[in-house]
Amino acid sequence: MRSIFEKALGEKFSQLHPELQRKFGVTSDQNLMLLGQGRMSEIRGTTWPLRPFLNIGAHDHLIFAERGREVPFTMENYAYQDEHGNETISYVRRFFFPYTIRGFDAAMYYDKNEQAIVNELGKSGRLYTKLDVDVSKEGGLLIHSKDIHIKGSSLKFQNITTSLYEHYNEDEQAHHVHVHVDHPLFGTLLMYEGLIYTEVLPITATHIPQRGLLS
Repeated sequence: MRSIFEKALGEKFSQLHPELQRKFGVTSDQNLMLLGQGRMSEIRGTTWPLRPFLNIGAHDHLIFAERGREVPFTMENYAYQDEHGNETISYVRRFFFPYTIRGFDAAMYYDKNEQAIVNELGKSGRLYTKLDVDVSKEGGLLIHSKDIHIKGSSLKFQNITTSLYEHYNEDEQAHHVHVHVDHPLFGTLLMYEGLIYTEVLPITATHIPQRGLLS
């Protein structure tokens, strides 16, 4: 079985750094999970007057207003097949601020018709984007999306772009990730970057937690 990133990247998947191939090559039939732990060296974005509006999405683990440096971080990835039989990867991200814990969750699957990865956002998955993926010359993973769609509707939030760059830091033996959510009018809505130390672990429970089900 090929992972969703193998399907999306095709032959380019082999150009990824071996550690990224291991991470993004996990499939549901392997019965494995990924556990990442680290710190975000910086989390920033948007001006003070606009930040309270971002917390509207915090309950659904869509986005948040908190900012800081050296913020402890965890991420759990589970590969499973959703109710439609799609091979899917859940992203359960947690940011540990001094007075609260914030989530930034998603579930991704490969859409054969779109020939692209679809990224369902938050715990509910009511919003989604389509991802363009590529490989950098250094073997890093590049992900870009534009516009956020609402399920069951033709409406969309236009020009909200999300960019991710992830590469493997040989010196630290960790994944370095940089995520940037941007809007042409409001500027940077959220940016975070830092190092994540990742383990591949066997799943022993019969139930695989999916998007946003971990607190």
